[in-house]
Amino acid sequence: MVVSRRTLLKQLAVVSAGVALSPAFIGCHSKPSLLFKKMAVTKDEAQMLEAIADTLIPSSTTPGALAVNAYSYATKMIDDCMPKKEQAKWLTGMRKFTTLAEEKSSGGFVSMSKEERENFLGQWEEKKIGDEDLSFFYSTLKQLIIRGYATSEYYLTRQGFSLIPGRFKGCVTITKIS
Repeated sequence: MVVSRRTLLKQLAVVSAGVALSPAFIGCHSKPSLLFKKMAVTKDEAQMLEAIADTLIPSSTTPGALAVNAYSYATKMIDDCMPKKEQAKWLTGMRKFTTLAEEKSSGGFVSMSKEERENFLGQWEEKKIGDEDLSFFYSTLKQLIIRGYATSEYYLTRQGFSLIPGRFKGCVTITKIS
């Protein structure tokens, strides 16, 4: 089999480019799960956010925050609407929250039972945690998850939400009460 010099050089260039770029592909261990414009959230962090949303508004006879993707709404709002300084503070608080949860339970917040999650989040409700980044992370996330749930299609169409409470009904007969 005869190989021309030109073909050999082309193949050599392709192989050397692959070898040169391979460390970049091998070194990327935690790929972002949720891709945004300004920040990246890993798969583990996304699972933790889902667990927080499910703990704050759990599913019962009605869908909870997890079913209506309220955590996605919250992270999208943080990415799109927050200034970079607050985003950095929120991400720092999220990473501290992850570390604190891993200290409490070996598998982190996701592996905790429902009661353990509620007790863990109760620390912020009672303001026992004094760290500013952690408090900012939790309060912002909670507020946005509640807003995401309250503005979801399910809540606005099936929960009896009325844009105008106490509508005016002009053609109602009035009876005398004695």
